[in-house]
Amino acid sequence: HGGGSVVQLRKHNKFEKFESHYISSGSDDNPPPLPEKKKKHVHEYMKLFGQVSEPNPNELLRHSVHQMHLVSAIESNFHEHDHEHDFFHTSYPAIIDGMSHVSIQPPALPPKTRRGTFVTHTRQSLPVASKPLPVTNIAINYTQQNSSVLDDNVCRKTMEEKDEPEEVIIKDQSLEIERQKELELKEEEVEDEEEEEGPLDLLDVREYLVLKKEGDEGPEVRGGPVDALIVHASKANKNDFLYQEAFLTTYRTFISPNELVNKLLKRYNKFVSSPDVERQKAARNAFSLLVRVVDDLAITDLNNDILETLTSFEYTLLCRGELLLARALRRKIVEKLEAKKRYNAPKENFTIASLGVTTRPASLLDFKSHEIAEQMTLLDAELFLTMEIPEVLLWASEQNEERSPNLTTFTEHFNKMSYWARTRILDHDDSKDREKYVMKFIKIMKHLRKINNFNSYLALLSALDSAPIRRLEWQRTITDGLKEYCALIDSSSSFRAYRQALSDSTPPCIPYIGLILQDLTFVNIGNNELMSDGNVNFSKRWQQFNILDNMKRFKKCQYTFKKNEKIIAFFNNFEPSLNEEALWSISEKIKPRGGKKKS
Repeated sequence: HGGGSVVQLRKHNKFEKFESHYISSGSDDNPPPLPEKKKKHVHEYMKLFGQVSEPNPNELLRHSVHQMHLVSAIESNFHEHDHEHDFFHTSYPAIIDGMSHVSIQPPALPPKTRRGTFVTHTRQSLPVASKPLPVTNIAINYTQQNSSVLDDNVCRKTMEEKDEPEEVIIKDQSLEIERQKELELKEEEVEDEEEEEGPLDLLDVREYLVLKKEGDEGPEVRGGPVDALIVHASKANKNDFLYQEAFLTTYRTFISPNELVNKLLKRYNKFVSSPDVERQKAARNAFSLLVRVVDDLAITDLNNDILETLTSFEYTLLCRGELLLARALRRKIVEKLEAKKRYNAPKENFTIASLGVTTRPASLLDFKSHEIAEQMTLLDAELFLTMEIPEVLLWASEQNEERSPNLTTFTEHFNKMSYWARTRILDHDDSKDREKYVMKFIKIMKHLRKINNFNSYLALLSALDSAPIRRLEWQRTITDGLKEYCALIDSSSSFRAYRQALSDSTPPCIPYIGLILQDLTFVNIGNNELMSDGNVNFSKRWQQFNILDNMKRFKKCQYTFKKNEKIIAFFNNFEPSLNEEALWSISEKIKPRGGKKKS
């Protein structure tokens, strides 16, 4: 119908499953049923802007005026973030220089574990007797200011291990000897590898970096080996701040979080016990970046391997007496685990029945437009905050919705809202009733624009501008109003009007993610992952960072509207709604093709 695609909006879970096996009837003439074709929620979401022209690479590479205006504000937030961990710059040197400065004595270690500079970065490289704290125990309430309670537990655990019955020790002696031999062999292999120094072992890595040519615009670092990029990101000076932000946003495109954590721990271990001030600073910077990496981990990053690595390292810090560092790391780990717990908790689902409402069914016209806009925004914001930056980057390269579940949920919500609005309009036989609903949605859009919710704004605009509704006859006030609203998504000049409106917005704000996905897709297609010499092409990462910058900025600020359960229940998850084919059928009954509208 009119080129429109048929989109089935289902009432059940978006990740619809089908049986992978079937009961054979014994007849070869009956083939197994084909699985239902999966709906492409993200692709449907991105159709709003239609055919998008490729953005200018120079514009993406060059720092935007808006971004440069934000640098001072972001740097201020960055230093506030670091201020939470003043030990990076104050207490830490005292700990490194001499343990006599720490009033709390470290716990005594069992035999075979005193190895001076030995700091682990994988579970396998831990000393045999140094058992890491179990991952399940990491969720200890860490709000206590005095960390000595935790340290007493560690000491007590160590003493209990030393008081084990002699028969158990004898029984396990052969196993311990065998494990110790394996450990020593691994350490010898590591020592052999360390003979060949790489960027992780150096204080200055500029000779490894690919820098911009003289006269070129844009950021200085254009590429380099992975290890050199990591070291450069660990420098905590003001000039490299934007580079560090770009690195943290995009590093998953060339190294996994697990690998990055291990490399930072290796660098920390390399320099932590050196008497040289510059090497101590390098260790301090590596630890500081590690904490930022942990703070930036996505829910999907929190696998058992990375949690075991971090808790093992934290235990090592405790055993060495580096209590402030262990406390800082533990705080971030606990924050991430609590966030994961909240994410996995059952979500509230308000319905009219659950509120005990027995009056007539509510109508859109029963509620004030600004209240509806606020409740739409709260629903959008909840989904927007759960969406992770890695998901967006991953979808742009793989376009796999199953690996970007929060992004898929966010886009499905947009599509459902749009079709729900279309259905509410075409539900009415009387043209005056339809016009009332269109005017109501226009008023809601006006409030959505005021509170910077571009996502719901465009969901409703896509409904009012859809072919089954647009083809009908409307009053001039409605058509003129829609033209004004549609100007925001004018595709000329690469959507300059929308980009400018987004740039001028202050948090809280919910952007339309579809254009971000389009821009990232163009960057991914038009730029190689590696440079011709095999180094990481960091120019591509700069472009990705500049595209994602607003999204990261807006995720840091939340709306403070109060939830209205009656309106949320009225939305009913924006169900039921009609599909494209049904909407066209109603539209053609109102105004037949090539004929006059129904009287």
